[in-house]
Amino acid sequence: MAIPLRQKASDEPDRDRNTPAVLHWDARWDSGTITAAEARAAVGRFLDRVRVTGRAHVPDRVAQDAQLVVSELITNAVRHAPGPCGLRLEAQPESGVVRISVWDTSPLPPRPRPRDGRRVGGHGLEIVGALSGSLTVTDRDTGKEITAQLRLPTRPAAG
Repeated sequence: MAIPLRQKASDEPDRDRNTPAVLHWDARWDSGTITAAEARAAVGRFLDRVRVTGRAHVPDRVAQDAQLVVSELITNAVRHAPGPCGLRLEAQPESGVVRISVWDTSPLPPRPRPRDGRRVGGHGLEIVGALSGSLTVTDRDTGKEITAQLRLPTRPAAG
């Protein structure tokens, strides 16, 4: 199992972002030391923590979608970028959003490939885009950060 170089987890408001009640988790790994399976497990644990707070309803479907998204993003970071990579998970219960951000050291943005149902592989970005409400790529001083945003449903009525 990969041991993150840096980890931060908190259920307190994220005062650095001036956003109330943001639940978040951060990790950074050396090149090639994280696997998609470990990233999926991290997302599962994080969303379980979000559920335990009682501040957000996280259906299994959203958790599964989030695990698939992080799997695709981490796989691409490990496969296509030299150097370290990182993962930031955020839940904003008030706005009903889960954000998955993966950064790496490659300055090259991901390039969508033309749709081709006969092609084996190469559909990751297409999958991430289909599951995410939004997908953004941000340049960093050393590399890029890709952020996928998934919607949490409104809390079901008590009944």
